[in-house]
Amino acid sequence: MENWDTWDDMEPYQTHTGNTFSSSTIPTDFDQYYISYPLSHIAKTIHETGNKIIMPASALNQLASLSISYPMLFRIENTATGHHSHCGVVEFTADEGFVFMPTWMMNNMHLQEGELVNIKNTSLPKGEYIKIQPHATKFTTLSDHKSLLEKAFRDYVCLTTGDTIVINHGGDKYMIDIVETKPSPAILLFETDCVVDFAQPLDYKEPEKKTTKDDEDPTTKKDCKLFPGVGRRLGGRVMKKIKMTESNTVVDEKLEKKHETQFKPFSGVARRVDGQPLAAAVADDHSNIHVDARMNEEGFNAFTGKSYRLL
Repeated sequence: MENWDTWDDMEPYQTHTGNTFSSSTIPTDFDQYYISYPLSHIAKTIHETGNKIIMPASALNQLASLSISYPMLFRIENTATGHHSHCGVVEFTADEGFVFMPTWMMNNMHLQEGELVNIKNTSLPKGEYIKIQPHATKFTTLSDHKSLLEKAFRDYVCLTTGDTIVINHGGDKYMIDIVETKPSPAILLFETDCVVDFAQPLDYKEPEKKTTKDDEDPTTKKDCKLFPGVGRRLGGRVMKKIKMTESNTVVDEKLEKKHETQFKPFSGVARRVDGQPLAAAVADDHSNIHVDARMNEEGFNAFTGKSYRLL
């Protein structure tokens, strides 16, 4: 192993992090690459709830030499696809070069066992607002779903918009999408009070409106017959059937015009022979209809009998 008396004797070198350091710079940020595996690989599934990972001891040594704020927060990225999230750390007991993560985090980041991830230290603002969307309506029907959320969020040191977290309850797993976070797309949950808003569950369906018999419009029913039955005239005879058209308004207008042009007997002013006016004749619809009925009766002849002239 070569010995250098001063930092000036060191040649610039390339590390596995992709950063180049010269004699005038020393690392101030944590930026490392690790091979990722799920927690089940080391029988640490007790940490599946939440978003804290297990890192190697060398990471702790490097972080201790930096000005890192607590709790420690990291940005973790799938180097193959670019999918990323944010997390904390629960232990520094992993083998060198490896990192172990909750299964739901690996699924979110589209990671397969043994794939490479990049981990950088970061800082996040305290959360003020979270909008979530359950995958199943069943979650919102739970009587204690709000307390379940509060308890679950205690296991998450931070949240990232676009993540899908998992809440275990009563033997069921409830998937929850993080739709929005404020004041930034990633927020710190440690010692914060956040407003939580719900979006409609992914499987939500609008209830179908049930129509009752009272709500049905009789005019829209098929083969609806208005005013069924037999019509009779004042004279007692059965009226001929009138064929209804699609528009009752048109029929009414035709009937009205027909009545306007129909012959009305004795519709003028009558006077006696001596020139004096007769008493006002009663001319109403009933009398006209009665006359019409009399005239249409079979065998009816108006003004029959003997005639006389005035001398």
